[in-house]
Amino acid sequence: MLKTKNVRSILIIAAFCIAGLLLMQLFFLRRSYVLTEARFNDKVNLALISVAEEIYKKNRDSTSSIEAVQQITSEYFAVNINDTVNSAYLENLLNLEFTKYDIDIDYEYVIYDCFMDSLIWRGYVSAVAQHNGDMEDYLFKRDDLPRDMLPGDSHKFGVYFPGKKAYLLSEMQLMILTSCGLLLIISYFIYILYVILKQKRLSEVKNDFINNMTHEFKTPLSTISISSEALLKPNILEKPERIQRYAGIIADESRRLRTHVDKILEIAVLDAEKPKLKFECFDLNESVRTAAEMLQVKVEELKGSTELALQDGSLNIEGDRHHIQNILFNLIENGIKYSEGAPRIVISTRKEGKYALVSIRDSGIGIPKKAIRHIFEKFYRVSTGNVHNVKGFGLGLHYVYKMVRAHNGKINVKSIQGKGSTFNVYIPLQK
Repeated sequence: MLKTKNVRSILIIAAFCIAGLLLMQLFFLRRSYVLTEARFNDKVNLALISVAEEIYKKNRDSTSSIEAVQQITSEYFAVNINDTVNSAYLENLLNLEFTKYDIDIDYEYVIYDCFMDSLIWRGYVSAVAQHNGDMEDYLFKRDDLPRDMLPGDSHKFGVYFPGKKAYLLSEMQLMILTSCGLLLIISYFIYILYVILKQKRLSEVKNDFINNMTHEFKTPLSTISISSEALLKPNILEKPERIQRYAGIIADESRRLRTHVDKILEIAVLDAEKPKLKFECFDLNESVRTAAEMLQVKVEELKGSTELALQDGSLNIEGDRHHIQNILFNLIENGIKYSEGAPRIVISTRKEGKYALVSIRDSGIGIPKKAIRHIFEKFYRVSTGNVHNVKGFGLGLHYVYKMVRAHNGKINVKSIQGKGSTFNVYIPLQK
């Protein structure tokens, strides 16, 4: 079995490895996006320069000059051509050049009058429309139009790509799929670590349970064996008082063994099927008093005290009287067992919304913070070595949790190590 220290070291190393892989993947994804965007920008620049050159060639008699393409934002490019341009002619040139440079993306284009500083034309072209029709023939026909039929004289045009980011991500599809695959592998690795830790904890709980069960069964069996051997001695018939005493010991230890077996079988039945409860209306305060009286002798033996602070009058609930009694008995008994020195138990009840709340506070050793979320698990006991000072199988609180849930109630615990614990049980009030 892996030691706790070794497991912790493995987890730390695994966490660093996973974090390193994720950071590297994020770096490469970011780098890939930057490079893909740079390639896209370069292709757009080349395409727009070609468009400007075509417009310059068309207007041979002009004194136009081509300036560099300006990237105003990540998605918007502007070209100052210092010449006149027709919107349909510009659109077809853009479609041709974008197709030539494999820029398959929706775009908007605008035409500005630099002298008036005003927008003359605005158009939108989808990626599908770029491939419709014979552009060369269409451009030739537009080329034959008279100059006075070319509307929109201007000196500047711009192109805007509203879906640029989505387009770039689609270009990185293989890289993204690879990253997702790696993420799945990392997730599976984390899941494996989780399963290993869970199995380790279950193994520890199982070993702890076996050790305690062995001790709990060994003591009464040894006592029964010794008493039986004494009864088998030839001269025992001459001492009837000893026969009675040994027989009484055997009977007591047999009952003790049967109680242990019944507890284990009861939990097995509860886990295997939904518990069958006999619901009735009764006073919770009465059940609290009964449970406290049943354990009063044990409290007095330890020179402790039990204090009751119950709701005035009746506190009627709907539930199985037998199991509610067992819930209270288990919680009060735990408060007694886990108290060092004289136990001091305070039990209070009150109405809280639609629930009857019973709080059981002890002045015991408390529960470590990391153990609180596990205490209602089957066979779980706070680790104190191979054999616990307080005897038991770790079944009491599991039974309490199952029964409270079966009553549609709630349970929580607040604990300070070294100062004690408070268990709060909420059971629905009588409707």
